[in-house]
Amino acid sequence: MDTVADTQVQTEKRRTLPKPRISLAFAPALGKRNLLIAVALFVAGVLSLWIFQKAFHLSHLGVSSTPYFVYQAQSFLHGHWDLPLSPKRTDIVLIHGKSYIVYPPMPAVVLMPFVAIWGLKTSDILLTVICSALNLSLLFLVLEQARENGFTRRVWMENVCICVLLWYGSISLWLSLGGRMWFTAHIVCMTFTLLALLAALRRHYALAALLLGCAFFARATVIFGYLFLFYLAWQDAHPEPHIERFLASLWRRKPAWTTIPWRRLLPAFVVLAGVLAIFMWRNTMLFGSPLDSGYNVLIAQHYSEVTTGPFNISYVPANIVANFFSFPQTLFSGPFDRHPVLNVMNSGTAVSVFVTTPLFLFLFWRNRTFSATRTVLWITLGLMVIAILLFHASGWFQFGARYLFDAYPFAFLLLALTDARVDWRFAALGYFGVLINILGAYQFWTTITPHL
Repeated sequence: MDTVADTQVQTEKRRTLPKPRISLAFAPALGKRNLLIAVALFVAGVLSLWIFQKAFHLSHLGVSSTPYFVYQAQSFLHGHWDLPLSPKRTDIVLIHGKSYIVYPPMPAVVLMPFVAIWGLKTSDILLTVICSALNLSLLFLVLEQARENGFTRRVWMENVCICVLLWYGSISLWLSLGGRMWFTAHIVCMTFTLLALLAALRRHYALAALLLGCAFFARATVIFGYLFLFYLAWQDAHPEPHIERFLASLWRRKPAWTTIPWRRLLPAFVVLAGVLAIFMWRNTMLFGSPLDSGYNVLIAQHYSEVTTGPFNISYVPANIVANFFSFPQTLFSGPFDRHPVLNVMNSGTAVSVFVTTPLFLFLFWRNRTFSATRTVLWITLGLMVIAILLFHASGWFQFGARYLFDAYPFAFLLLALTDARVDWRFAALGYFGVLINILGAYQFWTTITPHL
């Protein structure tokens, strides 16, 4: 009887004890708190971009000067690829008497429902703003998911600071303000890339592969992101050395093929195969070759000065300088000029990625321990950078090195996974990046671009 009574007393005590609460610092990645923070970041992003647009005298709801994706969306709705545009316009190619753009079509696909309602008045500027603000929220959720998976121990306030400083303190700000085909493609690509990273970190590998395929159909450079996706699938989103054990088995010449997680990898491989098949079908149908995405035609019709094709090792030295060692200029009209002009854009050629995003210097921070995840991220970034350095142009008229922007989601994640502390040095570099990007965006959209 005493035992029964004791059991009842213990049961009553357990009922009266307060329920354990999840720490505010380490709540679930997609929990209520984080989703509210993501919504707040999205609203703040949209409002701040509208403020910048007003300050720079840019339209909020208008159509940009190169709304080619709006025209492409209209063409898709009518069942064809060609556009009703003159081949004399920038980056329009003429094939069999019809006009086409060579750029991948995903932004046009996103625009299709809106073009079906509003037609050619659909604002590519507004789409760019919405996707850019969404990128700020998605980046926060990706970093929180990486924390939940054990890849980082940063609290949510640190992740918010990192996201805000990287979003305002990078060329994302400049790319987000005025629409235009090339810039919209970069922003849409980042949206799908961040969605893919979030899905992969949540162990939805087939969905992640599909989303990364959507990013690939906005900017082809992100194809190398599949390496990191497959790594996560292999590791099953846990920081355990599964791959290291397999590589060690290869070193011992006794490959442990049975340790490969085929059930997780195979769906993602199937999706990737489908993405590449669609890509090659589109190239063959429009440009006559499965491996020609249209740049050979573009060069032949518009850029006769390019004589060694779209990709060549001879472009590497100039691209290294443009992407990493090109800096803003201070221009003097003469030896007695007391009012020099600060040319933040460096005449529109390029500005070093470490100037426009100085927080990337922390990528080289010395970490206390080895991380296979960071290593694979470095390899992924390296492959993207190599592809960009081999390309025939550095990004045309621009502020910053925009071709590198397609690798930014992976660089942002890598930065968060380093041991660098969010302290006064981090904040100082971040604020410097914000200042530089506001000045660069202002100069691009107000003092130079209107006269082009």
